[in-house]
Amino acid sequence: MSELLRLTIENVGLIERAELELAGGLTVVTGETGSGKTMLIGGLALALGERAEADTVRAGAARARVSLEIAPDEALRARLAASGFALEDGDDLIVQREVLASGRSQARINGVPASASQVRELAGAVVDVVSQHEAQRLLAPSYALEILDRFGGAESLALREEVRRLHDDLRAARERFEALRDDDGRKLARAEFARFALGEIDAAGVEDDAEDERLRARRDLLANAERIAGSLATASAALEDDAGAVDALGAAETALLGLARYGERFAELAGAAGALQSDANELAARIARERDAVDLDPAELEAVGERLDALDSLKRKYGGSLAAVRAQREAFAAEIAEVDERDERLAAAQRELKALETGLRDRAAALGARRRQAAEAIAEEVAGELAALAMPAGRLRIALEPLEAIGPHGGERAELRFTANPGEPERPLARVASGGELSRVLLALVVVLADRRERTALVFDEIDAGIGGATASAVGARLARLARNAQVVCVTHLAQIASYGEAHVALRKTERRGATTIAAFALEGDTRRAEIARMLSGEERGVALEHAAELLARGR
Repeated sequence: MSELLRLTIENVGLIERAELELAGGLTVVTGETGSGKTMLIGGLALALGERAEADTVRAGAARARVSLEIAPDEALRARLAASGFALEDGDDLIVQREVLASGRSQARINGVPASASQVRELAGAVVDVVSQHEAQRLLAPSYALEILDRFGGAESLALREEVRRLHDDLRAARERFEALRDDDGRKLARAEFARFALGEIDAAGVEDDAEDERLRARRDLLANAERIAGSLATASAALEDDAGAVDALGAAETALLGLARYGERFAELAGAAGALQSDANELAARIARERDAVDLDPAELEAVGERLDALDSLKRKYGGSLAAVRAQREAFAAEIAEVDERDERLAAAQRELKALETGLRDRAAALGARRRQAAEAIAEEVAGELAALAMPAGRLRIALEPLEAIGPHGGERAELRFTANPGEPERPLARVASGGELSRVLLALVVVLADRRERTALVFDEIDAGIGGATASAVGARLARLARNAQVVCVTHLAQIASYGEAHVALRKTERRGATTIAAFALEGDTRRAEIARMLSGEERGVALEHAAELLARGR
C-alpha cells in the first residue's frame, strides 16, 4: 500500500517551517491549544489539493509552501502514469503546492505542473482525512447512503453512479419530450398557415425569379403599341417613300458616279453613298419587321396586368421578390414535412422515456438490494466496534425508507439510528447521540469501512471530542489495532490516545524576533513522557510523570 513519508509546511498560518517524518503504524500529533494542530491539517489539505485561500499565508510572508512525499504502491504508480506523471522505478511521489499572498496557487507533481484537481485525484486518493466535521456529517441524510455504498464497494459505487446518470438522462429526456409536445402544438397551428401559403404559391406557378421583370417589359410594350406603331411607320416612310432617304442616297450615288472619270476621290464618294443606301435599305427592312410585329392586343394587355397583380400580391405576402417567394415556398414545405413527422418523433421520444425509466428502475432496485444487505452487515460489525469502544450496548442501524419517486441517489432515503443503552429502541442519531458518542460512532464506521477504502492512510483530526478516561483509552487501543493494517495519523488532545502512538510529534508555539512561530518536534523517551504528563495534568513532574509512564507502558 502507499505510505506517507514526509510532510513539510512553510509559512502556513503561524507555522514558519515544520517538517513531519511519518512512519507506518500509528503516529500521534499533540500540542497545547493554539499550537497549530489545525494549521497542520490545513497544510496537509493543501498538499492534497484542497482550495487555497489568501489568509493561508503567514503574515509578512510572500507565499506559503507545502510538500508531501508519498511512497507509492503499484496501483498509485499506474494512476500516475495514466495521468502523465509516470515515476521512475524507486522514485517517490512528491506533491508540492505554493500559495501566494494574493490567493493564487500552483501545484507540481514530481516537478511537473499540475492542477489542483489532478492533485486531489492522485494524492487525495491515498489519504482520508477524518475530522470533527465528519462527525457532524453523520447527521446528514445523504451521508448514510454514502456509508452504505462505500461499504458495498466498487459494485455499489458503480450502481450509484449509473443510477445518477440514468436519472439525469431521464430528466433531460422528459424535458425534450415535453418541449417537443408543446412545440408540436404551436407548429400544428403554424402548419395550417403553411399549407395554405404553399397551395397559394404553387397555384400561382411562378416560372423563375425574373418572371415579373419580363412581364413588366411586355406590359409596357402592349400599353404603348399604337404610339410605337406610329413612330415606326413614320420612320419607314422617311426611308422608303419617293422622296425618302433610300431614293435620295441612290440619286447621290448616281451623280457621284458620273464624276468618277474626273478623279478617284469622286469614285470613293460614290462608293460611300452606295454603302449608306445599302445600310438604309437594311434599316428600313428592320423597321418594317418591328412595325409588323407590333401587336395591338387589349386582351393580352389585360392578361399580363392580371398576372403581374397576382405576382405582386405574392411578393407582398411572402418576401418582396419572386426569389424570396420561392425560398419561402421551400420553408413552408419543410415546416409541413416536419409536422407530418411529429407522430414518429413523439413515439420515438416516448420509447426513449420508457427505456430510461425501465433502466433506472432496474438499476435502482439492484442498488437498493445491495444497500439493504450492507445495512445489515454494517449494523453487526459496528456493534462489535462500539463494544470495543466502551459502548457494549451501543447499536447503530441504517434505516431505509422507499421514496415516492426514484431520485439521483436511488429509490430510498437512509437515516442513521442509534441507541447506547440496552432495552431502548434506536432513534435518529441526531436526536440522541452526545458529542462523545458521535466521535465513537464515527470511529466505528471508519474502522468498518477501512478495509473497503481505496485510501491507505487515515488522518484523524481531533475526533476525540466529548470523551475521556477509559473511553479515550479504548479509542486509542482501537486506533492502534487499525494501524496494524493501515497508516494512521491522529491529532489528539487526549493523553490516553496519544500513549498508543508508535511515533509521537508535538507542536510547540514559540516567539522569535517578536513573531509567533510553531515548530514540530519528534518525541521519544523522557520528552514523550513529559508531553503525556502535560496532557494529563498540565504539569511535567511527580505523579503526572508516573501516570504518563503507566499510560505509555499500557499503550505499547
